Amino acid sequence: MKGSRHLLELLIGGFVVLLAMGYFYSPEFEDFLGYAAILFAAVVPSAIWINSNSGGMPIFPAAALLYWVYFGVPTMRGVGESAGYSPQHVLDADLVVALFLVAGTVTWSQIFRPSRKPKRETAASFSTNKRAVIALIAIGLGMGISYYALIFSSFASLMGNANGIIRAVLLGPMVLACYFLGYGTAKKMFSGTQWTMIVTVLVAILLFQLGGQQIVTEATEVGAVLMGYTYTARRMPWVIILVMAVVISVLQAGKGEIRARYMGVTLTAQATPEMVANWFEAGIDTISNNKQHNSITDRAALLTQIIRIQQWTPDKVPYLEGETYTYLPSMLVPRIFNPNRSSSQVVMALLDVRYGFLSRDQTANTAVGVNILCEAFANFGYLGAIAIGALFGLFTGYFTRISSNREATSLPTLFAIAAMVTVLDLEADLSYLLTTFFQSSVAILALYAALRLAFGTGRPALKLKELA
Repeated sequence: MKGSRHLLELLIGGFVVLLAMGYFYSPEFEDFLGYAAILFAAVVPSAIWINSNSGGMPIFPAAALLYWVYFGVPTMRGVGESAGYSPQHVLDADLVVALFLVAGTVTWSQIFRPSRKPKRETAASFSTNKRAVIALIAIGLGMGISYYALIFSSFASLMGNANGIIRAVLLGPMVLACYFLGYGTAKKMFSGTQWTMIVTVLVAILLFQLGGQQIVTEATEVGAVLMGYTYTARRMPWVIILVMAVVISVLQAGKGEIRARYMGVTLTAQATPEMVANWFEAGIDTISNNKQHNSITDRAALLTQIIRIQQWTPDKVPYLEGETYTYLPSMLVPRIFNPNRSSSQVVMALLDVRYGFLSRDQTANTAVGVNILCEAFANFGYLGAIAIGALFGLFTGYFTRISSNREATSLPTLFAIAAMVTVLDLEADLSYLLTTFFQSSVAILALYAALRLAFGTGRPALKLKELA
């Protein structure tokens, strides 16, 4: 396929350029070795996926590339040495990351096997799919607007323990809507008026989300749009990516000042646009005047976490031996049914305190991301890193396989999209990831049932073999 060949050539060219950058910019030779190991382990899954005619949702390849961003790039920038660690400590940590990715690649590549040639899309199937996609986007964005209407209304205080499940049910389909905005744009499904209306509503929702002074949620939703477009069109929207990188960098630069300015202030829907405008102004001022701030590359870094956990375990603190995984069963029960359920960040807080990233009091207001690899090493060391890598590969490989050659609005594909969006949160522990995916899956099942009623009344019900 011409598109796949173009993607493979782009991947190889990008690998060579990034490897050269690592060689010239890494402060120590050990940094370059570690950087190269992560880069190679991160790129191989994408090459395998492209070489297999790009079948199924590229969940593991996308996640692997993010591991290069969160661990490889900080290595090249000398983050480890800046934090007081030796080049050998950095190399040891990088090799653990590469080991995790290799273990994941092995299991993912074994379970991910496209079994059929791609189906040709007929005019009739395109028309049905188009109506379903537009309906899914309308429902998803409508749910997003509904959630923020509740947040800014007098009913917000009444949600109480139900807020988590309400958020999952209403915002889960919104992420799907974002993905299908990219998909539909690549397929040229929308008229000019439809596209303008959809984007306008999405921008309004993103503005309301920025009222919470968080960037990760917005980046996830914009990332879903870009993934939907790239996966469908087989090309990268470089201009949009560059614009979003600039916007996120400006927001990250101004986040510290805007949080201090609006600390303790309850924002209303009317005041949110003004706050966002002030945020951009603060970010531009910080960058233009070279004020000290954490850049977006500093924000997307987990290198020092894995180094400290590797150095402290088990000499300074003993292995947890699976303790963090015991929270999962209770976390799967919605808080509305179990008011005493642990916080969704209980594992992160436990690890933050145990390894000195934060004090116990600080965890009440903030958190330091400690992802599934760091968590696994804290529990079982190198064996934990290999095991969680293998399980991660199995999980992502399964959803890649069931989404291979499926219609965009089929249930397996919807599950695969949810799985991709979930695992791309690299700062989450295993219990948080699985809880998020479970909540999203429940919302997707309800949404799928509604779509079938509206657009698939003559079609057979979902068979279990579709998920096998």
